[in-house]
Parts: sequence; structure tokens; C-alpha cells
Amino acid sequence: MSLIENTWHSPDEPVLNAKGVCKRFEQGPLRVDVLGGVDLSLSAGQSLAIVGASGSGKSTLLHILGGLESPSSGSVKLMGHDLSEQNTTQLGRLRNQHLGFVYQFHHLLPEFSAWENVAMPLWLRRAPLQESRAQALGLLKRLGLEHRAEHRPSELSGGERQRVAMARALVTHPACVLADEPTGNLDRATAKEVFNLMLEFTKSFNTSFIVVTHDHELASLCERTLYLKQGQLHPRES
Repeated sequence: MSLIENTWHSPDEPVLNAKGVCKRFEQGPLRVDVLGGVDLSLSAGQSLAIVGASGSGKSTLLHILGGLESPSSGSVKLMGHDLSEQNTTQLGRLRNQHLGFVYQFHHLLPEFSAWENVAMPLWLRRAPLQESRAQALGLLKRLGLEHRAEHRPSELSGGERQRVAMARALVTHPACVLADEPTGNLDRATAKEVFNLMLEFTKSFNTSFIVVTHDHELASLCERTLYLKQGQLHPRES
């Protein structure tokens, strides 16, 4: 049994819900509107790809959805909680409890082993060491990495590092995983393998999954695809 259970409050309410999200960057007289009224709703277990060109605002949108950046206007609700109404401590707690993050560059801690990196989110919750280790090792085994559990990131291949990063994102059984070009640093065959694993495991965990990417082929593997262009999301590429 998992150490962490999702405290799901209402099956009728979206896991993640964004309304009218705008983002503007200003520096002196210069003003750049990156997002211009984004609406988005994601239910439990759904997978969504957001496709856009480089510089279209994909990463900015993902950071706002994950509470890492504030919108200039509009709102984002995670598990019914409006992120703009949370203080720093509450926001950190919400992220740790309900979100997992995977990035193009794995961001694993170089001085820790694979299983220690996976267990890190559990330690942040002050979970017992032995139980955290058992859960991290169990997830690495499911990903075919039990023989690499004691290896540090520098001793792993690119695909192995991304699978460890994926395990770290999933170890708390979050309500939603947010992935920013998670396979952009991998060759085509490894990228597809890792991406399929992400979809398979988020589905088995009933975890919602949002990935931002410029890769149309990988995006097509998700249940839904939206296209970010000129600051807004569109159901089809135009």
C-alpha cells in the first residue's frame, strides 16, 4: 500500500482548472503579453498535451498551472483550491501533496543515489526512512531500474535518469503530473519509450498528466491535444 493517499474531495470537480489566465512581462516601457486568456480543465486520470512552438509560452503556462509562477490575471484551481489565495507555505504544501514535476533536464540531486532521489518528496513530508526507501525501491522496480537503485545520476544513461525523475514525480501518488519537454533531451527511440511509460504509469495511478511539447508525434499519444498560439489554446492546429 502507498504511504500517501490522495485526499480527493469531489469526483465531480476538475483536478486542475484554469480560467482567463493571462501573463504579461513588463520592463520599463516594454510590455510583452505571453498568455491572453487561457481556459483549461482537466479531470482525474486524463492526459493532455499542449503543443506550441519555441517561445510560445508553453513553459510559462505550465509554471502557472503548477503554482511556480503567478498569472497577471485569471485564476488556477488545484483540487478546488485557488492558488492565488494561498500563502507561500500553503502553496508549497499543495504542490507537495498534489503535484509531480518532470522536466527536460532531470534535476536529480547528483550526490544522492537513484532511490534517494525518488524518496526525496516523501522525506519532505517527514515519512519514515525505511518506508520511504521501500516505496522508492518498489517504484524503481516497476520501471525496470531496481538494479540501478544505488547508482548516482552521473552513472545512469539519459533514459534512466528520466525514468528516475518520473518515479520521483509519481512516488507521492499526486493528483497531477506536469511535464515540460520531458523527452526533449533524448533520442527518438528512448523518448518514445519513456513517454509511453509516463502515460502508462500516470494512468495506473489515476493521475492526471499535462505535457508541454513541440513534438506532435508524442503529443498524439495523449488523450487530448491543445495548441498554444498567440497566447491562447486552440483545439486544432491552424
